Amino acid sequence: MAMEIRWDDKVVEVSEDKNRELRESWVWTQVGPGSYRVNVEGKNYTVSAVEGPENSKMVVRISGVEREVEILDDRALLLDRMGMSAGDAAVDLELYAPMPGKVLSVLVKPGDVVQQGDSLIVLEAMKMENVIKSSVSATVESVPANADSAVEKGELLVKFSQE
Repeated sequence: MAMEIRWDDKVVEVSEDKNRELRESWVWTQVGPGSYRVNVEGKNYTVSAVEGPENSKMVVRISGVEREVEILDDRALLLDRMGMSAGDAAVDLELYAPMPGKVLSVLVKPGDVVQQGDSLIVLEAMKMENVIKSSVSATVESVPANADSAVEKGELLVKFSQE
């Protein structure tokens, strides 16, 4: 699984293939609940969780200095590459097509209450069926997407109402 950790203007990529040797040279020793001593290339750092994780953000203290870091998993990285942010409330209330394709089925209607992770739309793209899921728990306000219609990348599929 690929991940990125971001703070200020720095980005650390973490993936099984790219950083295996790097990670194997790091020695993590737990010194208390949520607190670790990390040895990286012979240098020791104290890393402690201060707040979070919440909405992919976390506050950590590294050798006495607090920093807010953003932790992006595969899903968040995909949204980021598509110009969307998993933590952006405006994006959360409007679901856009992540790629061009054909809507095979619409699984919700206006007024439906959905939970985060519920299936909303089945989109066929490149001869593959993609189930588009909700990133929020909300009420469906409108569904501009129709079954058997073609959509372009970035086209509005489902709009949610704020509660």
